[in-house]
Amino acid sequence: MKSVIAALLIAALFVPGAHAEATLTPGSAQAAVDDLQTGMLGIMKETSGQPFEKRVEALCPVLETKMDVKLQSAMAIGRSVWDSWSEDQRSTYVGKFRQYLCAIYASRFKNFTGQTLAVTGERPGPSGTVIVNSEVRIPQEASIPIDYVMRKTGDAWRVTDLYLGGRVSEVALRRSEFAGVLRSRGFDGLIAAIASKTAAQGNKPGY
Repeated sequence: MKSVIAALLIAALFVPGAHAEATLTPGSAQAAVDDLQTGMLGIMKETSGQPFEKRVEALCPVLETKMDVKLQSAMAIGRSVWDSWSEDQRSTYVGKFRQYLCAIYASRFKNFTGQTLAVTGERPGPSGTVIVNSEVRIPQEASIPIDYVMRKTGDAWRVTDLYLGGRVSEVALRRSEFAGVLRSRGFDGLIAAIASKTAAQGNKPGY
């Protein structure tokens, strides 16, 4: 799996140059992604070079405003496992998943070197979702596409999944990470594994 992810990320770096930015309509899925990315870029600038824990602390509230963390966490383990757990187990797991998600993003957006984040368009997604296309634009390098899967809950659009490099589903990656742990070590083993993975994010390279 690691080799596949690495290959896709390398491929993403050679996507042809940036597309035109989209015209944003207030209240739209694209506007929600733009708000999220503006918040992430602001945190990247403010916390550039700061300790990992500071970046996580600053980034988490921004992510939670636009991401459906509970739905993503449930999708990462599958409906049958989710339904088999008690409310206390679900609450504990969602809390750990939230910390892991924040740590992943904090590790990606580590240092500000002139990067910009741009929404470039959208297309219909499965089951009533909208897929919003965006790019990480890095000076002197090719853009990296990131596609957000958006679902409307009430009046708000929220992220239920995203595709790194336009190809790699984040939820699918989490499901792949968690499945073996659940089979061999059960609930307690998964909680311990997520805590370990969260701590390890601080040592990973960013954009």
